[in-house]
Amino acid sequence: MGDTKWVVPFMILAALALLTVAAVRAAPLVVQPTESRSLAPQAQLGNAFTYQGQLKRDGKPVTGECDVAFRLYDQDTSGDQVGSAITTTVPITAGLFTVHLDFGAAAFTGDARWLGIQVACSGDADFADLGRQPLAPAPYALALPGLWTRQNETSPNLVGGYGGNVISDTLVGATIGGGGSSGSINRVTGSYGTVGGGNNNTAGGSSTVGGGINNAASGSSTVGGGINNAASGSIATIGGGYGNTASGTYSTIGGGEGNTANGVQRATVGGGGKNTASGTYSTVGGGASNTTSGPYAAVPGGWGAVASHHGELAHASGWFAYPGAGQAQTSVYVLRCTTTSGEATELFLDGDTTTQRLTIASGRSVTFDVLVVARTEAGASAGYHFLGVIENQAGTTSFVGAPQKTVLGEDVGSWDANVMADNDDDALVIQVTGAAATTIRWVATARTVEVAW
Repeated sequence: MGDTKWVVPFMILAALALLTVAAVRAAPLVVQPTESRSLAPQAQLGNAFTYQGQLKRDGKPVTGECDVAFRLYDQDTSGDQVGSAITTTVPITAGLFTVHLDFGAAAFTGDARWLGIQVACSGDADFADLGRQPLAPAPYALALPGLWTRQNETSPNLVGGYGGNVISDTLVGATIGGGGSSGSINRVTGSYGTVGGGNNNTAGGSSTVGGGINNAASGSSTVGGGINNAASGSIATIGGGYGNTASGTYSTIGGGEGNTANGVQRATVGGGGKNTASGTYSTVGGGASNTTSGPYAAVPGGWGAVASHHGELAHASGWFAYPGAGQAQTSVYVLRCTTTSGEATELFLDGDTTTQRLTIASGRSVTFDVLVVARTEAGASAGYHFLGVIENQAGTTSFVGAPQKTVLGEDVGSWDANVMADNDDDALVIQVTGAAATTIRWVATARTVEVAW
C-alpha cells in the first residue's frame, strides 16, 4: 500500500498527541497539608511520558495491532537523532491508542525536539514515514527553559543552561544552575556539588562554584566567582578575583589576583596580588608579594614583607632589588615562658618548645627594641628594656656593640632578664631568672627593623 494513505490521518495523530503530552506534563498546583510527612525516599518519576493518538487509514479509524516506530530529533529536518528509536506493537481500538515513550535521561535538556513517526500495520510490506512533528512544552514548563532533572532514588540531579553541561548519571544531589557554552561546559564531578552558572566551571563533591569563568572547587570547597580560581583544600573558600589558589584545609582567599593560601590549615589571604599564606593559621591581609610562612604569622598589607617566625607580625613597603621580599621590613614578635626556679630560662615564640626562636637569617642585620615583663599570681612584678643590633654574617651571629639594658622596675631584686646572641642557633635569645618555688609568668615583645643584603 502507498504511503499517501497515512499522511493526513497521522498529522491528526501527531496533533492529538501533542495536546495529550502537554496535558500530562502540566501538573496541577497542590497545597501541601500542614501535618508532618515521611521523608523516606519516594518513588522516582522517571523519564517516560504518555503519548495518545488516533490512527486513520483512508479516512477510517484503524482497529487491530500495528507496529509504530518513534524517533526523537534535534531539528525538524536532517539534524541528529536523540537517543534510540522505540519500536512497539500498539493495540488500536476505533483508531485510538496509548503508548509510553522513554528516550532516556539525556533526551530532554531544554532544547527543541521533534518526534518522528513511522507505522506498519498487518499486510504492509514496510513502514510508512509520517515525518516529524514538534514537541511543545507544557505551560508550567515554559517557566524553566533550559532546566531539566535526572531522577535517582536518593536525590535528583538538576541541570540547567547549555545542553552540553555535564552531571554524571552516577551522581546524586548535583546541580548546575545555568551557563556553559560549546567547548566551555559547566560540570559537576561529585555528588551534591553545585555550579551556579558562568562558563567552564567545575565543582566536585559537596563543592560549590557560584559562577565566573574556568573556576574549580573540590574537597567540599567554594569558589564564589571570578576567573581561573581553584579551591582544592578541604572546605577551602575563594570569594573571587583572578588566578587564586586555596589548597590548604579551611584556607580562605577573599579575592585579588595570583594569591595562594596553602598552609596546612586555616591560612588566609584577604586580597591584593601575589600574596602567599603558607603557615598554619597565618594571614596576609592584602598588599602585594607578601608571605606568611610561620604558624600564626601575619602581614597586614604593604609590599614585600616576609613573616617566617611563629606569630610574627611583619610590614614592608618595598625592596631594594627584585625579587627581594623581606629585604627591608619591620616586625613584632611576642615571646613567653613560665619559671618555677631560680635558673636562667629562655623565652620562646610559642612559649613551650625549644625550636620557636627569634632567628636571624644569614646576610641580615637587625636592630631590636625588647620589653620584658614578669608577674606572679600574688602580684609581684618586674620590667626590663633592651636596645641593640644583631647580625648574621655568613652564618656567624653576634651583637654589633653591646646591647643597652634598663631595669624599669622590680618588686623582687633577685629577678633578672638578659639578651644574648646565640651563634649556634643564629638567634636573638631572651633569658629570664626568677626564684625558687615561685611561679612567674614572663612575656617579652621584640620590635625589629631588618635589612638584608
